[in-house]
Amino acid sequence: MRLKNQHFAKLGLFAVALGLAIGPAPIPFAAAQSAASRGSDRTNAALALPNHAPEDFIRVRPDIPKGKLETVTYNSKSIGVDRKAVVYLPPGYDRNKKYPVMYLMHGIGGNETHWTTLCAADEVLDNLIADGKAVPMIIVMPNGRATAEPPSQNFMSDFNYYADFEPDLLQDLMPYIESHYSVKADRDHRAITGLSMGGGQGLNFGINNIDKFAWIGGFSSAPNLQPADVLVQKVRQAKESPSLLWIGCGDKDNLITGSWNLHLGLDKAKIDHVWYVDTGGHEVAVWNNNLYLFAQMLFKPDGSVVPPSSVGNYNGEPVGGFGGMGAPGTGRGAKPGAGAPGGGAGSEFIARREKGGSASEGVAGTWLAKDGDNEIRFVFRVEGSRLTGTLENTQMPGAIEFKDGKIEGGNISFNYVRQMTGQDFQIKWTGTLSGDAIKLKRELAGGGMPGVGRGAAPAKN
Repeated sequence: MRLKNQHFAKLGLFAVALGLAIGPAPIPFAAAQSAASRGSDRTNAALALPNHAPEDFIRVRPDIPKGKLETVTYNSKSIGVDRKAVVYLPPGYDRNKKYPVMYLMHGIGGNETHWTTLCAADEVLDNLIADGKAVPMIIVMPNGRATAEPPSQNFMSDFNYYADFEPDLLQDLMPYIESHYSVKADRDHRAITGLSMGGGQGLNFGINNIDKFAWIGGFSSAPNLQPADVLVQKVRQAKESPSLLWIGCGDKDNLITGSWNLHLGLDKAKIDHVWYVDTGGHEVAVWNNNLYLFAQMLFKPDGSVVPPSSVGNYNGEPVGGFGGMGAPGTGRGAKPGAGAPGGGAGSEFIARREKGGSASEGVAGTWLAKDGDNEIRFVFRVEGSRLTGTLENTQMPGAIEFKDGKIEGGNISFNYVRQMTGQDFQIKWTGTLSGDAIKLKRELAGGGMPGVGRGAAPAKN
């Protein structure tokens, strides 16, 4: 699908599409969408997707051909070290053919494996290609943290390293892929997108380099997203228009503000784009669904696809909480068998006393809670009604101290403020003791997200 310079009707939708145009001539994007929304006869219209992926869209199907995952090592001259990327080759990959390529970015704290372990990129594409809904393509999943330094004790301090990945992508990784795989090395056959921090990278890097990427997207884009007015101006000044500019987010994700502002800015500037609101928070389910929809729009002819309507609702009001990561093994959650790290704010946990402890000790002591495959360790100290202590998250090493918690009988509460790139985020915990277990709830208690999406993502501890 190619979005032209002429202004189609306001979308207010997030989109996807499949199939080829039926009839002698393609129809404009918005005209096709309007016909679909009216439920009219679309004999000469493009085919439209449902507004959401089916429940079994990440199911492993033993009866279809499978793609292949390869881990490659390339030399990054811009960073000064060898780096890794995971490459998905479509079923039946043939070196004598040329394939389009999508660069798919992970979120903060992740790495090149997260789109195929936490999420289900390979299953999504295997199923779409088998059903004829997506063009066979190569997917490159890099490590978007651009530094030779090992991960820090708190990965949020790595925030700025993600902006530094652009030279590595353009000067090192892309030339490696284009010299080692059978790809169509031109903008019309090159896409970029990602989730959370990687969604910001996808939109930033894609819009910075529209001459290199015709297909651009961002899923639940984090506050690394450049200000809307900056990105809009870059799109307006580009010599060529994007074939697809996709912005999607869950309606319960308080990071939606940056995506919403970009959507409004593009709409005001009459720049064609797709706006899709899913139901959910900052979670795996939203990202898998975005990929399912986005992939079906890629590398298709003008007017051949119709984006579906959003399934969620958002009107620009601030969203409380942070949403949670999708639960492993569910149709809308994480890839079956994958441990979803970091439940985000608004999550609930059961903490149990560290082995060797006694229920008679009350709240004081060491407690452990599972967070997917991640583990959170609490050390509580009680002085009358005052609760102090530390917590450690195996996903984010380093103890966090809290000093002004409260305890009333078996009920506890404590909070702390984390500052990242000048933005304060207050994390609030509450809990109730019952025998050898504490039922805990984590919430984002204060400190909003910046209005134009510039700043840090919320902490996960």
